[in-house]
Amino acid sequence: MSLAADRNLKTVLLLAILLCAVFFRFYRIGRLPPGDGYDPAYYGVDALQLLRGEPVPTLLPSNREPLFSYIVAACFLLLGPSTLGIHVAAAVVGVATVAAVLTAGEALFAWTDANGQHKLLGRWGGLVAASMMAVSYWHLNWSRYGVRAILVPLFAALMCAFLWQGLRDGDRKAFVLCGITLGLGLYTYEAARLLPVLVVVGWAAAAWERGSVTQRDWTHTLVLAAAALIVFAPLGIHFVRHPDTFTHRMEDVIVTREAPDPVSSLQAALDQTVTVALTFGIAGDRTPYSTIPGRPSLNPFLCAMFLLGMVVSIIRVRRPPYLFLLSWLVVMTIPATLAGSGPSAKRAIGALPAVALLVSVGTLAPLQLLRRWSLSDPTRWLRAAWTLVVAAGFVYSGVTTYRDYFVRWASNPGLFTHFELGISAIGKYAGQLRPDERIYVSPELPSHPSIRFHSGLREDIRGYNGRQCLVLPEWTSAETTYIVVPKKDGRSLDLLERYLPTGSVVNKGGYHSGTPYFLAYRIPAGSQAHISPTREAEATWMDAIQLLGYDVAPDVGQDGDALHLTLYYLPLELIGQRYTVFLHLMGPEDPDTGSRLWAQDDSEPCRGFYPTTSWNAGEILVDRVGLFIPPDAPPGEYELAMGFYDVWSGQRLLVTEATVPTEHNVVSLGTVTVVGPQ
Repeated sequence: MSLAADRNLKTVLLLAILLCAVFFRFYRIGRLPPGDGYDPAYYGVDALQLLRGEPVPTLLPSNREPLFSYIVAACFLLLGPSTLGIHVAAAVVGVATVAAVLTAGEALFAWTDANGQHKLLGRWGGLVAASMMAVSYWHLNWSRYGVRAILVPLFAALMCAFLWQGLRDGDRKAFVLCGITLGLGLYTYEAARLLPVLVVVGWAAAAWERGSVTQRDWTHTLVLAAAALIVFAPLGIHFVRHPDTFTHRMEDVIVTREAPDPVSSLQAALDQTVTVALTFGIAGDRTPYSTIPGRPSLNPFLCAMFLLGMVVSIIRVRRPPYLFLLSWLVVMTIPATLAGSGPSAKRAIGALPAVALLVSVGTLAPLQLLRRWSLSDPTRWLRAAWTLVVAAGFVYSGVTTYRDYFVRWASNPGLFTHFELGISAIGKYAGQLRPDERIYVSPELPSHPSIRFHSGLREDIRGYNGRQCLVLPEWTSAETTYIVVPKKDGRSLDLLERYLPTGSVVNKGGYHSGTPYFLAYRIPAGSQAHISPTREAEATWMDAIQLLGYDVAPDVGQDGDALHLTLYYLPLELIGQRYTVFLHLMGPEDPDTGSRLWAQDDSEPCRGFYPTTSWNAGEILVDRVGLFIPPDAPPGEYELAMGFYDVWSGQRLLVTEATVPTEHNVVSLGTVTVVGPQ
């Protein structure tokens, strides 16, 4: 084949590969994935803050590197703020990665020996690797999901391309670009912090084969390091000032975190390593939001070529490209082998370009071997047959990827839940309400990124857990809307109709299988909460917290029963500290302990879902608490008592006013009767 014909064929194949990559990553992108979900919505929140001119720190909350958020913001400028923009950002990165792997393959495989034994790999290796990336189910999942991890294979491939171009040609510009991509890669995802290791391995392998290190090599190394450090400087300064942020996330997920001894730690690490190895071709992740549970990252054909490529690379390990590929695979798989939670395919995504390049080695090595044997007709037929097998394998890979993602995974009825479409619907509805309208949500948290993103970063949404408590405005100075999820909170609507009967259900949303995810209960302005505690017991702590009374059921209980108390609080001012409520059941002296305390409950109000720092003046908190009567409690009258304290100091809050007896800042609520077994 002539040089011109060869070039034209490669151009046609490259266009076909890129079109295939674009199709897989953008087909039905507005409907699949069906929503954003918790993690992708975070980047939507970041992007909205960027577009509003709010400063975005070098390292975002939860130790999230910021580069992907900037890309999402750019997509929002073009498409408008939406879930689509988040997924498009990931898809664009995915297509760019296919091209980057092609470039990396051509640069890496151009490092051939003098007699041109591996010339076939140098000519076609990049295209084959790009083909694998284009049809990869593993890469497709993360190219559409919308999280920052998708950036790691892009920057790993670009760094590899510039590094080997520089090592081959001695081009200083290539080393500068390698340093820039290395520095930028550290703004992507924790796994990218291992990329500098690959630079060292590549440089050392090349120097080892040449047998010497020249002054020029050291100059190029300094140029690369300087470019990387300049780009990395803002994040590096942050890590120096806050060293705990560098390892915080890794410490949270490391597989040995809960191991009691070194032997257990080693066993946990080995077990996780086996798990990661199996994800390549036998048993994949079981995270339904990113894959078909249990589906391996590679199909049988790609897995076979990958294993063959590993064998060939081990045989040729003395050659720098093969040593580099094996090192790349091992190093960038380390995050998955050390992480005990989360999908392994995501943690190991930095190894994906190396896997693609090893697949390329595996598919082309037999052709190289056949060409070396002879140019006779029998081997030509064998070469043609192997070429057809490889072509059929890639077609098979594309077909199975389409089927598994767009048919099998897309038909999973659980995607509504996995991508939290109901929570997103709450955010959208809240964002459409009038700016002066008071909004309460139960039991979803207003801080949930899907609610924040879809509400347009609305800051005035208040959340509580209706399974534990209810928050009521004493007076509604403006229209007030409660957005309640009936499947998770089956109490709020009934209680709202009881305490605020002037309201009504005005909307339903987030439908799934014909059932609404949420109901909106609206109370007109000027309504008063109808609170009527069955037991009078008023007390005030620190002139800030007022008890209006309480209910208790049953009034007469048997040992082993549960006493259910409903406490009615009214904040008198904003409270800047979280306080804990204690509730005591006091009776005759226990001969075993010498104490009158028979039962106790200590918790923040609403079981921590509506702490005192969330209280607002003019709100009534209806809090439910339970006390269990011990089975050995003797019959008789028992006293209920309560108070508040600071959990850090243990100091009780001062009772400043009370209509019931108090002692040592403990308020006596009244008595209940305990009877023996009937």
